[in-house]
Amino acid sequence: MKRAQSNPKATRETMPDGAGSPWMLAFAIIYTAFVLAVDTLAVHDVRTPIAWRMFLWHSGSGADWFKLAFWFIVPFVISFRRFDWGWFGVARWKKIDVAVLCALAAICALAVLAIPLFPSLRNTYGSLSHITASAKWSFAAHQIIWTFSWLVGWEFLHRCFLLRPLDARWPRWGWLLAPLFEFVYHLQKPLIEAVGMAAFSMILTPWALRRRNVLLPFLAHLAIELELIAFLVLA
Repeated sequence: MKRAQSNPKATRETMPDGAGSPWMLAFAIIYTAFVLAVDTLAVHDVRTPIAWRMFLWHSGSGADWFKLAFWFIVPFVISFRRFDWGWFGVARWKKIDVAVLCALAAICALAVLAIPLFPSLRNTYGSLSHITASAKWSFAAHQIIWTFSWLVGWEFLHRCFLLRPLDARWPRWGWLLAPLFEFVYHLQKPLIEAVGMAAFSMILTPWALRRRNVLLPFLAHLAIELELIAFLVLA
């Protein structure tokens, strides 16, 4: 008797938590595009009949509650039923992943140090030399709280909530939609930063998919954000 051959595509499309459903794919794409658009409209106070600034939910400590709620909490609750918790742990890591994390952190540090070489980035991330040392550390604490409030959701939204149904329905090229979303969102910043984010995502997204783990890209992304804060405070 011949052994039945496994079908990876069928396995992807019949995930127990519904990630392989075409409806889940459509919802994930529309939801991600919508919440990114709302955040952009709110930040830039785009004048339309809708007062988009009402979605700027910032606390005095620096937390961005809108991003935390709609980039992480809502997608997480939607995905919670029979969720594959391996996406959050370290069990799927391999020894090489730690080396890759360290290499990415080093490359990102070099990228941050190159900010003064580009006028558009230099204007965006201005010097703090005009403020006192205590004010610098207060700024650093504020930025760290703000970073964690949006970064957890950013990575979960793009490299788990959106990526899993993309992989289930379009296993070959679907993952490219995540870097595309990240590039378009970053067009509100200098073009070189948008291109850099897209290139960064082209590394993080297939890495997350290969390991079926969102913690690895989160730590890599966190490294560059903390390095940027350190650069602003210490440079």
